[in-house]
Amino acid sequence: MKYQLTTDQISSKVAGETVILNHSKGAYYGLDEVGVLIWDTLETGPQTLDSLCAAVVNEYDVDIDTCKTDIDVLLKDLVSEKLVEITD
Repeated sequence: MKYQLTTDQISSKVAGETVILNHSKGAYYGLDEVGVLIWDTLETGPQTLDSLCAAVVNEYDVDIDTCKTDIDVLLKDLVSEKLVEITD
């Protein structure tokens, strides 16, 4: 299973954070430092949970299990807000 950004959003970097606009809802969302890394990685193309976790573990001192759990929660939130979608 891979994740990719949807076409219903547009994002921009503001003061070290990524701000995302959901076109459908007209709502803005902000990401913290780790969320920005995940978003930036998704901008390069569809990613698996493992590839996203590898990017985070490469930059931050976090164990793989905690990383996967935290990223899974973020991805579920982004999918529910229709900012990210699941692809094959």
